[in-house]
Amino acid sequence: MATTKIWAIKDSLRRVIDYAANPDKTDSGLAKALHYAENKDKTAFDGEKTYLTTAINCDGDPLEAMLATQKYFGKTGGNVAYHAYQSFKPGEVTPEQCHKIGVELAKKMWGDRFQVLVATHLNCQHLHNHYVICSVSFRDGKKYDCKKSEYYRFRDLSDKLCFENDLSVIGNPK
Repeated sequence: MATTKIWAIKDSLRRVIDYAANPDKTDSGLAKALHYAENKDKTAFDGEKTYLTTAINCDGDPLEAMLATQKYFGKTGGNVAYHAYQSFKPGEVTPEQCHKIGVELAKKMWGDRFQVLVATHLNCQHLHNHYVICSVSFRDGKKYDCKKSEYYRFRDLSDKLCFENDLSVIGNPK
């Protein structure tokens, strides 16, 4: 049973760049979402040797890759990113399974057009994936249109992956 949610990160790119350069200055925007999702205290697995984070369509640092895409297409304003999560019932998945499903979901949902960071958090009883999605497509420079139908698509893809992996699915989601 995975629950899902997605929301916009709204901030000026200048503030995000300032944050990336000076982590103590502010806690908003794209950098906040990326740093929160990648937090090593939440994603450490197998002691502190392995971190369950995967960057999709990013060469090198995910923040730098996403900022470069936005700059290249001249789309540095408005929504700078989207933040989503997929949370599983306590004890239902292993950390590796949670991350594998999360990466598969991200690839199916956004992988053909957007840069995505997938980070599996292990700091709660319920394992969960965080997704930070660049708001600008690396393919065509169009902004991600996160309308209600996109959320339903995200939830449906998550449910299908849960079903395929013999995990519970919420019967009548609200």
